[in-house]
Amino acid sequence: MSRVDLEALASLLTALEAGDDSSPAAVWLGSEPGSPDALSEADALLAIEAAQRMGMGGHLLAAKGSAIKSVRKAAARSIHSLTSSGGQIPDAPKQASGWSMGSEEREIPPPIGLIGLPQGDGYFPYVLVAFSRDATTLCAGVAGSGQGFQDADYAQVGRTKAKAVIANARRDHNLVEVPFHVALHFCQRAFAEGGAGQPDGWSYMLATVPEGVQNAARMLDPLAKQDSELDSDVLHQIDALLDGPRRIVFNLEERISGPAVDAVLAALTSTLAINDDEKRKRVADEVVTATNAAFEGYARKTWTLAMDVLTAISEIAGWKEEQRAARHISLALQSGRPGADIPFFRIWAERQLAAVSEMIMSVRENKPQ
Repeated sequence: MSRVDLEALASLLTALEAGDDSSPAAVWLGSEPGSPDALSEADALLAIEAAQRMGMGGHLLAAKGSAIKSVRKAAARSIHSLTSSGGQIPDAPKQASGWSMGSEEREIPPPIGLIGLPQGDGYFPYVLVAFSRDATTLCAGVAGSGQGFQDADYAQVGRTKAKAVIANARRDHNLVEVPFHVALHFCQRAFAEGGAGQPDGWSYMLATVPEGVQNAARMLDPLAKQDSELDSDVLHQIDALLDGPRRIVFNLEERISGPAVDAVLAALTSTLAINDDEKRKRVADEVVTATNAAFEGYARKTWTLAMDVLTAISEIAGWKEEQRAARHISLALQSGRPGADIPFFRIWAERQLAAVSEMIMSVRENKPQ
């Protein structure tokens, strides 16, 4: 291809990820390496471009034997580009000259990724495990756009220990196993948006992840099939996130909740208020003020990522209500809506301020005079 049609390339990669067998190029990429001559010339050239970007050296080598000259030349160029950037091309198969007891081939398992439900601060947990011939690297922590990551750790362990860790993580109802490139995509996005670099050990883990998987994490959008237009009605359909078995909590930061609690207490104990309706209105105004203030800083980016993560894992897990609610909350945040105009955040802010205020007032009432 003289010029890459990025839109066509993105469509091909999306079809590949979705297992769309109506795309001949995606079928070729998703199969064992073989000649692309059954494809049209345009499809073959596009598939070669995708194979190069995903580090699929075996497919490029197979395409180099095509009967179509332009396809052979494109494959040769892609092989050169891939090897020049450090990619690997498998050796061509050799004729066996005899039988011998060779060294045992040790199968390298594919990497495994789990990501989880966002916490009250918008950070999401992750567990990523990548295997090499001699060791297994395990990275775990919580990631988010504010600081990039928290409580991150890594270890190089044996496969038996790694299997035990993975089995334990799979039993955690807050974690969902996802395609590794999806977990990698969201973690890398958090680190990039947080601006604090990568956690210790991350580069060791990446060194054992196939280049094609890393390219998929960079190039494929896990949210490509989600709604793209905000539906304001859906913003009110949030019972699954507020009180369901996969409830997601939103906590105000202390820098906002502290002054807000003081203001709510002042409203509730005011001797100037005419009646209870006026007090309730003043409390509601303080809730709006606090919720809006929460999203004037980095929380908007943090919670956009959190809701994108929730959308992706809900789709994989089959949680339809959570998926739809999370997607439209993310779209609302991206559109710049004030925090108080997004019911999920306003309701949680109201709950938090009410709980703390009631506790303080109860303590005051029971305190000996």
